[in-house]
Amino acid sequence: MELDSFLSNPRWDILKMIIEQPSSPMEISESLQTTTSFVSQQLKLLEAAGLVKKQKTGAFEKGKPRTLFSISEESLYLIPLAKNAPGKTLLPLSKENKTIINIWCLKNSEHQIILQKFFWQIQNQLDKIKAMSVYTKTAIPKIYIVSQDDSITHLINEVQKNLENKVTFQVTTSSASLEKLDPEHLFSIYVSRETAKDESNLKGGLK
Repeated sequence: MELDSFLSNPRWDILKMIIEQPSSPMEISESLQTTTSFVSQQLKLLEAAGLVKKQKTGAFEKGKPRTLFSISEESLYLIPLAKNAPGKTLLPLSKENKTIINIWCLKNSEHQIILQKFFWQIQNQLDKIKAMSVYTKTAIPKIYIVSQDDSITHLINEVQKNLENKVTFQVTTSSASLEKLDPEHLFSIYVSRETAKDESNLKGGLK
């Protein structure tokens, strides 16, 4: 399947909507200002392609079970423009891969290198971390780590030594300390699945 044409509007708009919140065809049609029948047709195509899944909520509306659509799995559509690189491909995103992609999307290449080195040193401790964001407004980037595990602070101190103090850290038990920071320079690089399910109001995000 050639995803370039298949994922054109409005199917791409539908995917962007349900990745944020599982939605019914009626909710999607209202948001996109189109008919429910048209949205249902597009959802059937996306489901046949394995990109979305549906589930019955048990709530009844006009005598029929309400159906919600969501993404089958988070994925990356890779289009490399480089010599000897693989062709276009759709790849499933693990939590490690997703974090690296978020780091790659930072504009500063030096920050990318530092943060990759940092991440590979703490990846085995992700089960203790709820979220991580990087603040790039200062000359030295600062990583905010949301965790309630006391051992994380000791780990981060050791990692910082290996990175030659090219990045600073702050471990916090909640994201409240991030609220006063300039959102234009605050980027989320990792959110645990549990935190995402809880719909925590974490600052940051890819631009």
